[in-house]
Amino acid sequence: MWRSEVVGDGDAPPVWRSLLYALLVCLGSLVSMAFSPAGHAASSSAGWAVLVVLVAMPVVLGACVLLFWRRTHPFALAVGAALVPLVLPIGNTLAFVALAALVGRRRGPAVWWTAGLTTLTSSTVVIRDALASPNSASLTRTIFAPADTPPEVTTPVSAAAVALLAALGIGVSLGSGLLVRTMRLSHAASHRAQAEHRISSRLGDEVARSAERERIAREVHDVMGHRLSIIALHAGVLEGAAKASDTGDPRVQQSAHLVRESAASAVEDLHSLLDLLREPLGTEPPPLPLSRLPQVVEEAVRAGQVVASSIFVEDADHADPTLSRAVHRIIQEILTNARKHAPGQMVTLSVAGSPSGGISIDATNPMPPTAGTAVQGPLRGLVGLSERVELLGGTLLHGVDGDGTVFHVHVDLPWRGL
Repeated sequence: MWRSEVVGDGDAPPVWRSLLYALLVCLGSLVSMAFSPAGHAASSSAGWAVLVVLVAMPVVLGACVLLFWRRTHPFALAVGAALVPLVLPIGNTLAFVALAALVGRRRGPAVWWTAGLTTLTSSTVVIRDALASPNSASLTRTIFAPADTPPEVTTPVSAAAVALLAALGIGVSLGSGLLVRTMRLSHAASHRAQAEHRISSRLGDEVARSAERERIAREVHDVMGHRLSIIALHAGVLEGAAKASDTGDPRVQQSAHLVRESAASAVEDLHSLLDLLREPLGTEPPPLPLSRLPQVVEEAVRAGQVVASSIFVEDADHADPTLSRAVHRIIQEILTNARKHAPGQMVTLSVAGSPSGGISIDATNPMPPTAGTAVQGPLRGLVGLSERVELLGGTLLHGVDGDGTVFHVHVDLPWRGL
């Protein structure tokens, strides 16, 4: 019977609205008090009437202050506002405002029980006021009396007029409350619709991206997988032929073995990347800890690249996987660029890292005599490095020294731990 639920999101009303309601309640209560038997008697200095007015004044002011808590305590305010006019001559303005606030913010059986109580008490107040005399002691008689009627005259009021006045107050209160409730429900429904639309759009985008990723994975698997398999097959044949030949060059056998292993590793990496493409968004790739950085250098050396490296990373296995993978890719890209643009030149690589100092990567290689000004323009590899470093909040510096003989790359990355 006393169940109720909050309508809308339960947000606090604006202060200006609470001030407006407080002003309305104060004005309505003072007018009701002035046109009441106590107000009429107080004008002739009746002691009991003055006492009643003195008690009613702070009650009205307190009720105006309590209106600011109508959101958190609507039932207590509405019930109190309905009962107080039975004792003090403050009229029904407070009761009607409190009921409108309750209906606007709550719904359920408890709301209608409270509305019934307010209807009963406000009707009693209106009837009692209509029975008072003379006109100056009755707000109802003053409203329906002709304009030139003296205040001390008692003007008769019909029962229909009294019922109309009581019904008008309750109707305006309930109507305004239901209007506010409808607006709040509409506002909440609009917010829910917008949220569901955003979720639907995001799901649609994810489905579209998933389909595109699947298409790319399928194309890469069909094209690159086939080509890498052919490379591995021919490298195996070449290695076998070199082993079978008594006069074969050992370097050819070693190179063929390296090509075959590299092709096999590339196929494994390709399958890993394709699995990652097919995974749902947000799936983390396999871990690639910083402790495996020497393997990157070893692979480059086995491919025939001359590398002088120094790698020291403190607490390497506790770095964030995103940082670890980025460092691997940066070093791979640096070595690949050097192998492509400065073939046969020695690369000097230094990697240092710690939780307190971050990651620092330095790489230098002599410029080949035929390089000319080829490295002066933006290289795609360096552009990709710059984007990767920027995403991690780091800095990238690269360029040729003053003599144009040494190319230098320096990367600083902030540390990110697990």
